This record gives sequence, C-alpha cells and structure tokens, in this order.
Amino acid sequence: MNAIFPIGLPHPTAVYVTLFLLTFVLHQAFMHYVLAGSLYLTWATIRQGRTTHLTEQSLAATLRDWMPFLLSAAITAGVAPLLFIQIVYQYQFYTANLLLWWRWVVVVPVLIVAFYLLYLIKSRMLWNWPYGVRVAVVLATSTSFVFVGFCWTVNHLLANSEANWPEVYTTGRLPFSVVAVILRMLVWIGGSFATMSVIVGWQLHYRQSSQSDGSSVAGIRSLAGMSICGIITSLIAGTTYIALSGTASKSLVFGTFSLPYVLLAISGAILQMIGWSFQWRSNRLELVGLSIATTGALITLVGISVIREAIRISAMDFASLYPRHVEAANVGGFGVFVVVAIAVILVMAWCVRLVKTGMREAESDQSIQPRPAA
Repeated sequence: MNAIFPIGLPHPTAVYVTLFLLTFVLHQAFMHYVLAGSLYLTWATIRQGRTTHLTEQSLAATLRDWMPFLLSAAITAGVAPLLFIQIVYQYQFYTANLLLWWRWVVVVPVLIVAFYLLYLIKSRMLWNWPYGVRVAVVLATSTSFVFVGFCWTVNHLLANSEANWPEVYTTGRLPFSVVAVILRMLVWIGGSFATMSVIVGWQLHYRQSSQSDGSSVAGIRSLAGMSICGIITSLIAGTTYIALSGTASKSLVFGTFSLPYVLLAISGAILQMIGWSFQWRSNRLELVGLSIATTGALITLVGISVIREAIRISAMDFASLYPRHVEAANVGGFGVFVVVAIAVILVMAWCVRLVKTGMREAESDQSIQPRPAA
C-alpha cells in the first residue's frame, strides 16, 4: 500500500471502506455527544451538591434536553457503518462477536436501560428526588455508555488478534493488555468532549441568538476547557498507543497510506484550540470561533478514523479480503442504500426542527423554569 488512502486500494474495497468511514464519522459525532454529555452531567450533579438545581445551568440543561434524541440519532446513524463493517471485515468482525460472548450480548440491554435513564434525567421529577438518588441515576447512565464503548473497543482489538483466537476460545481470557484498552478508551473519551463541546456550542449559540440575552462566561469557558483538555488527552493517549504498537502498524500509519491523515488530524486539533481560544474571553459564543472549531472537529474525526483503519488493516492479511468485496459489489443494492440514506438524513433534520420548535414554544410559555428545591 504505497499510495494514499483510498487510492491504494482496489475499487470495490476503496468504495466500501470509504463509505464505512464517512458513515462512521457521522455516528461518532452523535455518540460523542451522548458519552461526553453523560460524563459531564455526572460530574456536574456530584459537584452541585444537595441544594442547587442542575436545571439552572444552561449547559447542563441543554444536555439533559437533547441527549435522548442524540442517542436515537447515534443508534440510527450507526446502522450504516455496522452494515459496511460486515462487508469489509466480515470474518474478523463476526468472530470477535462470538468470542466475546456475554460481553457482547449485554450491549443491547445496557443501551436500552441507558436510553430510558436519559428520559428520567430529562424529567423534572428526578431533580426533586434525594441527592443520592440523583447521583446514582446519572452515574449509572454514564457508566452504561462507558461500558458500551469498552465492549466496542475490545471487539475491535480482538478482531485484530486472529493468531490468539484459539487461546481466547479455550480460556476465555482476552489476549491484550489493560494498558492497550485504557489508551484506546482515552482516545475516544477525550475526543468525545471536543466533539460534544462543538455541538453544544452551536446549541447554546442558537439559544443565545433567539433570546438575545447572551451566555455566561462560565458556560463558554467550560466548553473551551473541556474541548482543549479532551484534545490533549486524546493526542497523548493516541501517540502512546501507536508508539507501543508493532512495526507493521507504525509503518502503515506513518507511511504514504495514512500519514496525510495523521497531519490532517493534528491540524484539526490545532484549529479546534484556535477556535475555542476566540471564545475564552468572550461573554458570547461567536460565530467565527465556533466555525473554526467545527471545521477542526470534522477534520480531526476524519483523520482519526482513517488512522484507526490503518492500524486495523496492518494487523491482518487485508489483501485476502479483496475477493469478498468484489463479490459484495456484484450483488447490487447501492442505489437503495443511497435513497434510504438521504431519506434518513431528511427525517433526522425534520426531527431536529421539531425539537427546536417545541423548545422555543416551551421557553416562550415559561414552562421549563426550574421548580424550587424540595
């Protein structure tokens, strides 16, 4: 693979891997919002103590209102990359699923429980309950999403460890170190705060524009601080993980195949820091700073996603999968995928518009004002 991705791949393989990555980037954006949002709400709930209502914070209130919808969007957007990963890495993906057994089976029940907990967090009822119950609910929610991320991380690592599959089957023990899992988790958790900050920034900017009452400096600095700390954490963890990887991974990541995307990811991280630096001393969320940070976040997601696949490809005989991709391409159905994808995007955009309209009407009726603490 001496050409830049995806030029260095056969046509059917290049098409499927590119579609997988593009749809995965969209899924990541929504997933990051929910993961980082639940972790932030856990921290904010614990920090606020027994007296202050979390609904008094615009950042926390926005997350509470939108996380159920964004989880639905993440699951919906995850269907396409889930289909493409089965085409591109069918044998490796299914084998990892089977070897993980109960750790993979419980992913769906955990997501269902977390989904309903998000609606409980959104309700006013929870915030009139005792402090300990509130903390337990938000902690259970964020722990559920971290666990789901852990299961996907382990699935990815196990799919790349074909030589160890017989041992995993006989012993049930995973063939990689705790350090590898932690480093990969830190890459995604750190990055999730950066992505979430950008999306929430636009939400608060919209509310700020519609109400014309500005946003607090504390809220802006919280977003900027979370984004910058998340970016730094992700970069350090990712660099360490690649440094500990094998020679094949390093040669492909820093070779012609994906080196431009490494530089792209770094450039995106720098752009995000520049964008949030515009906001740090401002009393309002500015359009220029948010636009720069958003561009950087999108570039970083694309770059990191390609690096992730380069590491995966380096761990297997990827050329042996090319005939399967050709066979899948001859089956057809791509036109149906395009039509359905456009329809889903339009429906999601319509849902966002409905939610925004409902929130605007609720604010005008003053129906979302927090109740006095019980």
